[in-house]
Amino acid sequence: MVCMHTICCAVIKQFTVASSRSAFTARRDDPRNPNWLSVGLTLASTVAIWVLIFKQHNDDTIEYERRKAERESLSAGS
Repeated sequence: MVCMHTICCAVIKQFTVASSRSAFTARRDDPRNPNWLSVGLTLASTVAIWVLIFKQHNDDTIEYERRKAERESLSAGS
């Protein structure tokens, strides 16, 4: 009977060896010739995320101010 630990270690080792090589990489990347599509998509997604963060922050600030004014008007009216 084979120990479960031995099987798990063998599977992890095989996965690590298999995942460290890529069938699609035939040569090293040339740092003088970057993949501009990848660079563009990375920058565009970063800008989009920051725009969404600022928009959400502004919406949250407006909601906070509205609730604060509502709370103050209720407490002043009591």
